[in-house]
Amino acid sequence: MSTEMSFELAGGPYAVTAARLALAEIDEELDEGQAFDVRLLVSELVTNAVQHAKVGPEDSIEMRLSIGDVIRVEIADRGPGFEPPADASAADRDRGWGFFFVSQLASRWGVEQGDPACVWFEIDRASPNEEAAGQNAA
Repeated sequence: MSTEMSFELAGGPYAVTAARLALAEIDEELDEGQAFDVRLLVSELVTNAVQHAKVGPEDSIEMRLSIGDVIRVEIADRGPGFEPPADASAADRDRGWGFFFVSQLASRWGVEQGDPACVWFEIDRASPNEEAAGQNAA
């Protein structure tokens, strides 16, 4: 079974709160750890859109979420776009911790240039057999 959600969020100071509230239903679909990771990464990427792409209250941020064998989230805005950091696994004090967290928690992520520019990430979901094997190994 696959779940698809799409939201248009106002930019500005309340964008992160709106994004997190929009994700309220994921608790029914994901385990607690994955739901936490998705909320954290969405918060970081929406913050980046507001701070670095200058997406203000009169602008919008598009958020798309797909939950199936893979969790995929896309955050898109009409900002100028950017080149992803060469080494996102190292924290950058000037830019913040967002891409560090994305590189550590996501299975894959990337940036699509265009209008709108889009940052996306994917988190692989373990099958029930893999989860049971992981618990037995502990």
